[in-house]
Amino acid sequence: MSAPVDLQPTTARRSTLDRVVRQLLLIGDSSPRALFDLKGSMLLAGVRCTLTYLVIPLGAPVLGWLGVLATPLSLLMSIVAIGLAVSSLRRVWMADYRHRWPYTAFIVTAVALLVVVVVGDVRTLLA
Repeated sequence: MSAPVDLQPTTARRSTLDRVVRQLLLIGDSSPRALFDLKGSMLLAGVRCTLTYLVIPLGAPVLGWLGVLATPLSLLMSIVAIGLAVSSLRRVWMADYRHRWPYTAFIVTAVALLVVVVVGDVRTLLA
């Protein structure tokens, strides 16, 4: 079940910071749209985390061939996760969801952590 969405009228005045974030997310000042179900994004993030932090570390020693694929797979999943996070953030902002700022803080933190993982994976691949 989706959370209730509080839509603001399109004539609502937005703060300067709201307008800046909407421009960064390439939304502009479009009319609010319905908030899409975020279950799919959360499911994919859960699968990625399970693979990255459980299956690969535990399975790699058992399956020697996976050790070679672990870093590229982690890199690919992290890049996809960043894309999904930004996409879900855009949906939240397009809907003018009233809790968009806490959600934005969560996504910025998650993306920052994923960037650290991506940098580590790239350094491992280049070493």
